[in-house]
Amino acid sequence: LFAEVYGSLRPGGQFVFPIGAPPPVGSRAYWSLFGFDAAMRVRNALWRPRFVMYYRTFRLGDVLEDLTQAGFVVRLLPLTELGLRPDGSPRARLVVATREGRDVSGGS
Repeated sequence: LFAEVYGSLRPGGQFVFPIGAPPPVGSRAYWSLFGFDAAMRVRNALWRPRFVMYYRTFRLGDVLEDLTQAGFVVRLLPLTELGLRPDGSPRARLVVATREGRDVSGGS
């Protein structure tokens, strides 16, 4: 997926998206997400739907690695407007993946 996005961008183009911090292990949100994913995995194994969706498989470390392997230069910007976690880290970050190079086409 990220290689296709990379290929569709001009040099200097950016692919930007937010990513939320995972809920603390053992919290109500953690177990709710865990239960939802488990139910979806069982459903997908039995039914084989055309559209498959998971939430807990989109881990920041994996995303950064995949973007870098696709050729992007990646920056993370804290979205402090969405609040901070008890440990002081942001609840969400903005992932900014840039295709290196300069746009020489005259466009912005």
